[in-house]
Amino acid sequence: MLNVAAGVAVLSGLAIVVAVALQKTKADGFSAAMGGGADMTRHTPGSKEALLDAVAKYASIIWVLACLVVAILWYR
Repeated sequence: MLNVAAGVAVLSGLAIVVAVALQKTKADGFSAAMGGGADMTRHTPGSKEALLDAVAKYASIIWVLACLVVAILWYR
């Protein structure tokens, strides 16, 4: 059971890295943080960015839960 939870944690961690790496930046850097720069709009449903946002969100939830299970099983 420990190996399965650890495998899920590794796979979901890789999914997070890939999903975040493929996302486009939402700002033009420091100038956007100070008020100038790109328009901060939401992604349209069905777009690649919306899919990557969902993958990153759900993979991170799975990763946290899998890490919690690994920790519980490891110290039991």
